Amino acid sequence: MDVNNLCLGVLCLGEASGYEIKKMFESAFSHFQAASFGSIYPALAKLTEAGLVSFREEPQEKRPNKKVFQITEPGRRQIMQKLASTEPADQYRSDFLVLMMFAHLLAPERLAEVFAQQAENLKTEIATLEKILQEGCHLTAGMRFTIEYGIAANQAIYRLMQTRKQTLLSEIKQEQDHREN
Repeated sequence: MDVNNLCLGVLCLGEASGYEIKKMFESAFSHFQAASFGSIYPALAKLTEAGLVSFREEPQEKRPNKKVFQITEPGRRQIMQKLASTEPADQYRSDFLVLMMFAHLLAPERLAEVFAQQAENLKTEIATLEKILQEGCHLTAGMRFTIEYGIAANQAIYRLMQTRKQTLLSEIKQEQDHREN
């Protein structure tokens, strides 16, 4: 799903500034969708131009006015249509998996370093999601499920990495030795 529709989805939860939408992407969505200020603000501008969202400006002391966006009825219809027609397929984009695909080209020290770094990344992500879940008094049932899904998936990947690390490192070393001989 593209950032335009994701912004519409967030705005179905209530009014929000671009910053608040970004915070939603950094918390509840962090393990399955990414969006930066560089993509959120152009999306909001495009949605506003298309009449799918509107905004009001709120004055702020010693800062520019804050735009608070709300979804319009055409925007609500669009996101509802998109949700009704989107197939439930996962897409994985992972630099870690690219490194693993070509692990046979990495020095054993680098491969061990990559594994250790990814294990730390997973532990951090699990802790972040668990914190969101614990503090999540305003989470919908669907949000709670997506966070639990992220925790379960990251825990399973972490367990796989711990189980396969030594075997993989040994297999890669054997492949490299075989190529050199």
